[in-house]
Amino acid sequence: MASPATATDYSLEKRPASYEPYEFTLPELYRKIAKDELREDDEIREQSLAQMRDWIAKHPYIRKCRTDASFLLRFLRFRKYSVPMACEALERYLAMRETFPTWFKRLDCNEPMMRELLEDGVFAKLGQDANGRTVIMFRVKLLNVDRFGPLEQGRLVALLIESLLEWEELQIGGFRVLLDFTDTVMKHYGMWGVTDMKIFMDAINRSYPIRFREINGAKFPKFAVSILNLLLTFASPKLKERIVCHNTVLEMKGKFESKLVPKVYGGELDTDDMSRKFLKHLEDRRSVILALDEMEIDVAHYSSLWHQSNLVENEVDGGVAGSFRKLNVD
Repeated sequence: MASPATATDYSLEKRPASYEPYEFTLPELYRKIAKDELREDDEIREQSLAQMRDWIAKHPYIRKCRTDASFLLRFLRFRKYSVPMACEALERYLAMRETFPTWFKRLDCNEPMMRELLEDGVFAKLGQDANGRTVIMFRVKLLNVDRFGPLEQGRLVALLIESLLEWEELQIGGFRVLLDFTDTVMKHYGMWGVTDMKIFMDAINRSYPIRFREINGAKFPKFAVSILNLLLTFASPKLKERIVCHNTVLEMKGKFESKLVPKVYGGELDTDDMSRKFLKHLEDRRSVILALDEMEIDVAHYSSLWHQSNLVENEVDGGVAGSFRKLNVD
């Protein structure tokens, strides 16, 4: 997969004097996927970018925003070139970041705790399958839950999403997720409170322009099923439909091409090497990710999107034990 554009300084002017021209440089596979699944072609793309830029320029509540093609296309592709829906998605994304900055802003790969999480091997980007979908993997047991709580875990995922969205291949082809829950313990699940779940799942469902194609989980422990069910109450029906559960890692491995199977599962892919390359990518794009914080929207206008009454307050120790009692969940 080719790296994203090398630019590291994007204008935040709502009405820049000019826009950099866009050139589609991906393999033909992605041009076909874009046309067949997203209704994208050269003419539609240019018309939609022009309409979205004009909308941003006239928007009374957006103060600063990137208007380059590499940024706006992730929203247009997410909404299959419905410009009104893409604009709504951008609004929600900007409002989310401003409303919950402790979760979604200051995502710095060089911050010590973030760095430790990245180097622990929890996450790996494995490559692309024959259908152009990016495949990523999480080995949950490698997550040090004695050191990192829901906020740190959520911020790690937010950083990964922001960086992955820079690849146009992922914007067009979407991605598949492998979740290996082997040897996890109750603490991996019990520390997430209902408020944490709601904020994070709303971001995944409605605020980040990501195309989930498939989510595969293996060896999910029975003792945590009730917690998973609670989490899924905040998931959209479309997201739920894409979840596939496997009894064993071997069963899950069978769904993926041999070139994408890590050594730890008997394949040939060196995930340590992949992790080093991804960390290098994060370092190279660090300024781009941090500069997203400089975008501005009048967040007070969007406060109704996240009614505080919908968030469970005063959770016992911030964990789901108290939340279950509050919601009468078995």
